[in-house]
Amino acid sequence: MPEPASPAPPTRSVVLVGMPGCGKSSIGRRLAARLGLPFVDADTEIEAAAGLPITEIFTRYGEPHFRDGERRVIARLLAGPPLVLATGGGAFTDARTRAAVARSGAVAVWLRCTLPVLLRRVAGREHRPLFLNRDPREVLERLMTARHPTFAEANVTVDCTDEPPETTTRKVMEALAAHREPARLPVRLGARSYDVLVGQGLLARAGALLAPVLPARRLVVVTDAAVAPLHLPRLLAGLAEAGIAVAATITVPPGEASKCFAELERVVTEALAAGADRRTAVLALGGGVVGDLAGFAAAVALRGLPFIQVPTTLLAQVDSSVGGKTGINLALGKNLVGAFHQPQIVLADTDVLATLPPRELRAGYAEVAKHGLLQGALWSWCEAEGARAVAGDPAALAHAVLESCRLKAGVVAADEREESAEGGRALLNLGHTFGHALEAERGFDGTLLHGEAVAVGLGLAAALSARLGHSSQELPGRVISHLQECGLPARIGDIPGGFSAARLLARMRKDKKVRDGAMRFVLLRGPGDAFTTAEVPAAAVESLLRDEGCGA
Repeated sequence: MPEPASPAPPTRSVVLVGMPGCGKSSIGRRLAARLGLPFVDADTEIEAAAGLPITEIFTRYGEPHFRDGERRVIARLLAGPPLVLATGGGAFTDARTRAAVARSGAVAVWLRCTLPVLLRRVAGREHRPLFLNRDPREVLERLMTARHPTFAEANVTVDCTDEPPETTTRKVMEALAAHREPARLPVRLGARSYDVLVGQGLLARAGALLAPVLPARRLVVVTDAAVAPLHLPRLLAGLAEAGIAVAATITVPPGEASKCFAELERVVTEALAAGADRRTAVLALGGGVVGDLAGFAAAVALRGLPFIQVPTTLLAQVDSSVGGKTGINLALGKNLVGAFHQPQIVLADTDVLATLPPRELRAGYAEVAKHGLLQGALWSWCEAEGARAVAGDPAALAHAVLESCRLKAGVVAADEREESAEGGRALLNLGHTFGHALEAERGFDGTLLHGEAVAVGLGLAAALSARLGHSSQELPGRVISHLQECGLPARIGDIPGGFSAARLLARMRKDKKVRDGAMRFVLLRGPGDAFTTAEVPAAAVESLLRDEGCGA
């Protein structure tokens, strides 16, 4: 069988972790030769640094002293040029050592073996301190139970059998060549800072990705009845691999109607009844509705629980999962009750977007278009490539998610609580003053999706900007045409049923952005040039709505 090509000249170290007998040294030497890197055995380096065998270090000074020295040696080695490093069986179980490996940028590879394979490989090692006068099976079972959850935090996992070392080495090479780290976008909020991870296959690795940020390996999952059959099993398997216990899985009905006091009370009650305490995280698996509801439940339960966002819709991945806005709706309007409660981390697995119905995908794209109009260059991309995204092209969707999250992370970091006198985070409401009013008029009954309402709102915001002389007269046509070409409604006439201009205006006057009784709008001078203003005559808004087909 031909050998796979090596990854392009290695610029990162490779750290091998695993149980005694998994073959870290034998595989490491072969791997280093294939990659053209030096091979180093951490235990040998530790003994050289201490001038003592590891068994004597343990005997004289105890395990804490050994682990501290081990961590310092590993950090020193990884601070130098790239190498292949075989670690001792317990090295990766130390949280500070795992953090040092992560900070170095090395790729950690778990050589995972089953118990029967390990038993055969450790035969004849009974004289070693680990197995001295002990049953090897009992020792290995205990170590596997304790160590596997932390080994699961490695970047890559390779299952090893009784195959020849050359075969395992080839598998490691293939795994390294295929491995892609998720993009990691920081949301910088001081002590509340967190990362947004965007990439493929994140649900399956959820436990490994979440473990470093969880206060305890225990959480409550909130999802909805449509999402659970599609994605919950993969999430639960990924959590279990890293030893993260799920105290309860709470399922709510899909749709905007679940953002209500009754469902909020049920989620909080079920979480607390399952034993959630202040170190138990609440994980939202779903779209914007689940994220808003679960996040608000996390904010108010026990005066605040850790919160994790795992968005499964395009709309949630590009918008609602980032920024910490949580809440529920009232009959008066959308998101009128809520809290700012930032997540610990956001996992945006772009693979899940393949399961979205076309209408949901299109609705999510409306928020991408909004971000494009705010950023400018992204709008040019939308006009050129947006049709590919709504058609489900994975590369186009990944770009849309990554660039939208990049924009929103920067805006949120600059104005977390939407307190800026002008502009700031309020700009993210482009199209939403109109859109929320349209949604509320439909009673959040699912006949008008949030993204569809936002798309119509973007068309109205562009039209109002042109009417008031802020933008070119051709801008509304560009915005409306692009959204309609992507299968979205962009004018009130695109929504079945009629609306009353007076009722929509009444809704807008109850919007969260109203200040001192004055409606505030986000308007455009052009793509990449948005601003907030209260200098919008109500008569101009009413005239626009009437011209768009609204009744009195």
